[in-house]
Amino acid sequence: MTTRKRREYLQLLDAAKVAAETAIDSYNSVWHQYRNQAAIILMANAWELLAKAVLVLHKKSIRKDKKEGTISGEIAVYRLATFGFLESDKTETIQQVISLRNAACHHILPDVAAEVMQHLLYYSCKFFRETTTKFFPKQSKGMKDTYLSISFINITTYADKVLRSISKVRKSANDKRMVWLLERGVSFDGSGYITESQFENKYRGKGKVLPRLELSSFIKNTDMVKILPIEAPKNYTADVVLRKGSKSDSSLPIIVKKTDIENDFPYMTKEMGDRVKKSLHWMKGVISFFGFKGDPRYHQGVRSSKTTVVHRYSESALQKILQKLSEEPDFNPHHS
Repeated sequence: MTTRKRREYLQLLDAAKVAAETAIDSYNSVWHQYRNQAAIILMANAWELLAKAVLVLHKKSIRKDKKEGTISGEIAVYRLATFGFLESDKTETIQQVISLRNAACHHILPDVAAEVMQHLLYYSCKFFRETTTKFFPKQSKGMKDTYLSISFINITTYADKVLRSISKVRKSANDKRMVWLLERGVSFDGSGYITESQFENKYRGKGKVLPRLELSSFIKNTDMVKILPIEAPKNYTADVVLRKGSKSDSSLPIIVKKTDIENDFPYMTKEMGDRVKKSLHWMKGVISFFGFKGDPRYHQGVRSSKTTVVHRYSESALQKILQKLSEEPDFNPHHS
């Protein structure tokens, strides 16, 4: 009895999943001296195969026009975006991975900062899982949820490192080549890569380099990721708060502050009301008026049981209320 051969798109998907997890395994290898190159090559391979699996699933050709063989990885991913199977912001990330892969396969890959590697691998893995789940929900089961990589240095982000490389593009050969490889991935138009000389023409002459590059738009519009190990003494609680930052800073700065709840947030609502000689009802109104809750400068919620949260407030919160009362002694938050 003959065994039925799996459909082409499932064979492509099977190979893609193995390549993606082997890429992660290569990057996490402690002794792997070719780890960046191996991870990039395998992740690009995973995306080429996944892109072709999606295209075949939707009965789109992956063959070269009137030629034997199949299309390249950059063309396959480009076609995903063309047919609406992958969003453009995700495509730009994957195309950078493929651009670096081509450099690693055909020449010497320049030094790639840890921040750039982590960003590209994290998001290419995330988008890989999302795309697999979207188009192959049954086959997405069994993919691992956790991959561990340890870092003992305080690294920044993709944006921070790429901006630094762009600032040195005129005087550093490694930075120039690195930025070119990323730029050609972001600007790939489905026909061919920009050459190194075409890249140099973009910023030739005086003036800032960044505004002349497609990477400028990519950095402004893409999310950033920072792998943050948190070490805490016994009985400490870690609160991670995302807040809107400066438009001029894409580096995702992270401030780690050890908080002693009793000392840093000494007042409960009634206690703060007693200090300003106001009722509990008035205090609830002023807390809402200033938006204290959820702002780590003024408020911390401490869970005392499964259903009860005790709200505590900082000295800064008290001073803000006192300042308002000094300016408007008759201030009533319920009438504002």
